[in-house]
Amino acid sequence: VPASALKKAKEEGMDGIKRNLKTNIFASDINKDAISIAKYHAKRAGVEENIRFAVSDMSKFESRLPYGVLISNPPYGERIMERKEAEDLYRAFGTAWRKFPDTWKLFLLSSHTEFERTFGKQADKKRKLYNGMLKCDLFMYGV
Repeated sequence: VPASALKKAKEEGMDGIKRNLKTNIFASDINKDAISIAKYHAKRAGVEENIRFAVSDMSKFESRLPYGVLISNPPYGERIMERKEAEDLYRAFGTAWRKFPDTWKLFLLSSHTEFERTFGKQADKKRKLYNGMLKCDLFMYGV
């Protein structure tokens, strides 16, 4: 496929995304450097103006919107934080999640074998995935 054809297809796709985007996208992380990287990549993709970025703790996220989807890839307790800290984070996020309306959905990726126990709720569905070489589960709630 010629490079010019790929470039044209990408431009058409991006135009369609920008025209049809009728949603609020919030991106947050407790680490300001992660937000800077996300902003950089959003700008390169041409979608930065469609996303609101914030440095914040996911366990404290709230919304008054009646519908929404949360997508999270929190630390697993293997590389970024200790296992106990990850479990505390999962517990806090589970407490926050239970305050959301049943109309919301959550998709969370983790390699932690005890995620559902520490989160405090069994997933409605699970899928086995890999994050690099690390075996993970995609936990799906509200689906």
